[in-house]
Amino acid sequence: MTMKDKIFIDTNILVYAADADDAFNARVKEAFKDILEKYEPWISRQILREYAVVVSRKEYLEKPIEPSEIVQDIIKWERIFNVIDETQDITDNLMKLITKYNLKGKRIHDANIVASMMRHEISLLFTFNVKDFQAFEEIRLIGIPPQGDIE
Repeated sequence: MTMKDKIFIDTNILVYAADADDAFNARVKEAFKDILEKYEPWISRQILREYAVVVSRKEYLEKPIEPSEIVQDIIKWERIFNVIDETQDITDNLMKLITKYNLKGKRIHDANIVASMMRHEISLLFTFNVKDFQAFEEIRLIGIPPQGDIE
């Protein structure tokens, strides 16, 4: 059995996969299936929190998900993915990234994802928001472009 490369899954992928009413749902689900076959998937507790926040708010979903379903989704994601817990090593990486890239505001959330990836030697990030992570030379991106295949 060969080892698969690790890949980190961004929150937006989970949200689009869960939102059947979204125009991107089918494309994300297809790409997501392909990713799960090719890579060892990872997320962090931050991703689980962000998912819960986004899918519960009408500003993001036309039909927000009920709390009981959110809990079931989190349990499901914990079974599917390797889940990274916050550690001092991740915080140390985050502080280095904040300094290196002179980060402020919401960009620090993105940097914390990269810091988690660095701690667990994950170089690939699967995201719909490629532009949010392009500046980080520590990682490579696999995204879903407006048309065509992933990557």
